[in-house]
Amino acid sequence: MKLRPETVKGGFSQDLEKKGLEVLQKGLSDGVFPGGAGGIIIDRHDIKENVVWICGYTDHNRSRKVQRTTFYDLASLTKPFVTVLSLLVLIEKKLVTWNTPLADLLQRSVPAEKKGINLTGLIQHSSGLPAYKPYYLGLMQIADEQARKARMVDWILNEPIEYMPGTKTIYSDLGFILLGHAIEQLSGESLDAFWETNVAMPLSLEKKLLFSPNRKKISDRLVASTELCPWTKKMLCGEVHDENCRSMGGVAGHAGLFGTVEGVLSICSHLLRQWRGDEEHPNYSSNLLRDIFAYRSDSAWRYGFDTPSKINSSSGQLFSSLSVGHLGFTGTSFWIDLERGVAVVLLTNRVHPSRANEKIRWFRPIFHNAVMQSVIKLIA
Repeated sequence: MKLRPETVKGGFSQDLEKKGLEVLQKGLSDGVFPGGAGGIIIDRHDIKENVVWICGYTDHNRSRKVQRTTFYDLASLTKPFVTVLSLLVLIEKKLVTWNTPLADLLQRSVPAEKKGINLTGLIQHSSGLPAYKPYYLGLMQIADEQARKARMVDWILNEPIEYMPGTKTIYSDLGFILLGHAIEQLSGESLDAFWETNVAMPLSLEKKLLFSPNRKKISDRLVASTELCPWTKKMLCGEVHDENCRSMGGVAGHAGLFGTVEGVLSICSHLLRQWRGDEEHPNYSSNLLRDIFAYRSDSAWRYGFDTPSKINSSSGQLFSSLSVGHLGFTGTSFWIDLERGVAVVLLTNRVHPSRANEKIRWFRPIFHNAVMQSVIKLIA
């Protein structure tokens, strides 16, 4: 998918380009990140525009400037873009339903306390599973990559549940690790291969959104560095930041995807346009996509996509209630305002050189408020 050309209306594109760049540069000067890329798509019947902002460097040595083609570790954006959309393909193929139980998803027996977990519980973060466990500490003692993946699944299945499935919501990497494994079991392919063929390639995004840049021989000069790894003592670049994912070979249901700002903007544009009925995807229907974005009174989640919080939202205060998005631990995010026809992307490596830097928490809402203020003035 190619970004549509800008349609300038009264100099708006120039104004928005200036505003977004100013905020990014403020984040740079305040030490939020060494560099970043952001962008916006406005796709309405009366206005169609896109703007990209880039600033700073890909590492603290200031040796490589951020470019539009710079890949960022998208971290948990993997969950909606890869795992959820891959599951839509499997649902469209009638291989699973929202009610498929965990045992059938994994095609194996599961402990009695987990027999009540189904696809909806996992994708809605209401399965009862813990949020996170540092499994990588034990997995790195296992030499074979496939054996590590199998052991990971065993360990998760043997974790005691923290609450009765369906009774509340706790954001869980563990649930999405199981979903990634389920996609592999049901499709007979690796998660990255299935997603690339069935989701990314039909959108012409396989060169802008991908797993394992280092294995694909993408130059380090085109990848933003993340953290100085505390257990390998190596600066990570082109290798996934999330330790559990890295111990599984860099591909998992909860993390592992890398992308450029144009790649993330393009998939957001597709989701917006397909939800609205202006585009189709050959492997999952628009009705199915609309179903996962539908309002649910019992959860703030939209089947793997987050929604703006009423208080202290990372999206700021100006996205409509009909918005979906997600955050990535490395300093990435996207928000799509379905009502207004707007998508905003922010890609940074705020964990470089250390995750101890948490300034991104206050920067995200400032960034989104500044950008959306300009948008609202135009469309009011």
